[in-house]
Amino acid sequence: MKKFKRIFSVLLAIVIMTSVVSGLQLTVYASDEPTEAVTQAVTESETQDVTEAPTVVTTEGETALPTDATQEPTDAETQEPTVDNTKVGAIDTLYKDLGTTNELKISWDPVEDADGYRIYYKNGDLHDDFKMLASTRGTSFTLKGLTHTTPYEFKVTAFVIKMGKIYQGDAIVGKTGTEVAATKQPTLKRSSTMIEISWNKNDKADGYRIYRQDASTNGKLVLYHTIEDNTVTSYTDNNVNQGRAYNYQVKAYREMYPEITYLGKGETLRTLAGLCAPGTSATSQLRRVSLWWNKNAYAKGYDIMYSTSKSGPYTLLKSTTNTFLNTPRLKTGQTYYFRVYPYTYVGDHKVMGTYKPYEMTVTDKAYNKTIGTTYIEISIRQQHMWFYIDGELYVETPVVTGNVGYYSTPTGAYNIYQRLSPATLTGPTWSSYVQYWMAFTYSGCGIHDASWRSASEYGGTTYMGNGSHGCVNTPLAAVKKIYAKAAIGTHVIVY
Repeated sequence: MKKFKRIFSVLLAIVIMTSVVSGLQLTVYASDEPTEAVTQAVTESETQDVTEAPTVVTTEGETALPTDATQEPTDAETQEPTVDNTKVGAIDTLYKDLGTTNELKISWDPVEDADGYRIYYKNGDLHDDFKMLASTRGTSFTLKGLTHTTPYEFKVTAFVIKMGKIYQGDAIVGKTGTEVAATKQPTLKRSSTMIEISWNKNDKADGYRIYRQDASTNGKLVLYHTIEDNTVTSYTDNNVNQGRAYNYQVKAYREMYPEITYLGKGETLRTLAGLCAPGTSATSQLRRVSLWWNKNAYAKGYDIMYSTSKSGPYTLLKSTTNTFLNTPRLKTGQTYYFRVYPYTYVGDHKVMGTYKPYEMTVTDKAYNKTIGTTYIEISIRQQHMWFYIDGELYVETPVVTGNVGYYSTPTGAYNIYQRLSPATLTGPTWSSYVQYWMAFTYSGCGIHDASWRSASEYGGTTYMGNGSHGCVNTPLAAVKKIYAKAAIGTHVIVY
């Protein structure tokens, strides 16, 4: 008779367990795609390796996973339900209160008279079955240290404890996933006929979606192209018009569950078709590098970067609206690497163009002549003059050189051969009285003051239509100081 009772008890327990399993529900979390306007940088934790042991934080505090998450606990709370009339309510709905690339927060409504809740989870990429996380008296938990772009399932049951025994209600199962990691380090290449986008691979994504904004999209980023292969990490858009602005976003995506696709975030890339690298030329003289480049019709200006290493890092040397630059004095014998970036603005955003690298080794010579440390240096493009004495800057000043196309100031290496104060300068149709005169060519070109010029004429583009007859017009205060120190024989370098 006792043996029959034991057999009956076992059979009854099997029936009860079967009824619990058959009562499991399935709840699928809603997964809205992130808004396209949002852009967020990816932190290191978002691209971490797969985590086998995440940390669960319940309303009672932080609890580490058990050593064997699948092993049934052995204390009183983990005993199999005992057959009697005790009823335990089921959890109605699970809610996802938080979802990031490495963290999920799950909550539920309390079950009446429940003493606590058991929590299980499953990583869809790693686990075939659920693993136990923790037990809690609260109604929420946060799982940290997860892997980005990964499906996760959770199972939660309510239980009551009566006479040292546990009674467990029906389980509810919810499906969700961590957010898809944002595409990292997107870059642009552009020319007048195409724009190429490239980015770093997301190993867990199914592919990538390219969004584009242009004049036809009413200011919105719209889906433009889909790449159904996560090994492809670049896209070339050949459907662009020169001089037009375009915005792009690249978003990785993954179908976590049938017909449920998660979409990552993407950094907005703003660019202009045709903002391509200008052709650049350079020379070196007197410890400087002189750069000049072709004008880009779509550029608002140019950023000139330089480095002593081809691979960088590069430092901004100057931003200018001109198409030339004379650098500060650099280290003799050192090779410098330059990049000239055209730029413009799309709205308030500064958009950088592409560049072609240019390198130049600095020399202290000029026109293959050793000049020494005392000399007058004149840059026609820059409309500027410097006077160095024993290697130290004594005077610098803006100037006006010869009128381009008619009386251009000749370039080359010269010496002062005549000094007069005052002097009257005469020509075929002019006669000008000056306070200080220093001739450096035998054809009649020299450095002198020009009382007929206003201060605003110096240092700009006056020389391109209203320049001198070949001389270097100089403000009176500056030429007075130069005259006091520039002896016969002082080197004059014009470039």
